[in-house]
Amino acid sequence: MSQILSAELEGTGVRVQVVCPGVVATEFHERQGLDMSAVPRMTADDVVTASLRGLELGETVCAPGVEDASLLDAVFQADLAAFGAQSPELASRYRSA
Repeated sequence: MSQILSAELEGTGVRVQVVCPGVVATEFHERQGLDMSAVPRMTADDVVTASLRGLELGETVCAPGVEDASLLDAVFQADLAAFGAQSPELASRYRSA
């Protein structure tokens, strides 16, 4: 949805970005009583830095911990393929037996 909205707003001065940060080091998990010591976490400051830099780079999808940006393109292409396979009919797995 973000990619479509971004394309629709192109040239208006409004930019759209979705941030997919993974696990962020905040008090969220600690307040739930979860031990996150073994889970790699990015700082909130790094997420913000990546998001702002992503906007400078023209990225609609910002995934701060993903080094290989082509992986994001692969996900986007898979989304397009799934969307292209849509039918106006209810899929057989959802029909009553």
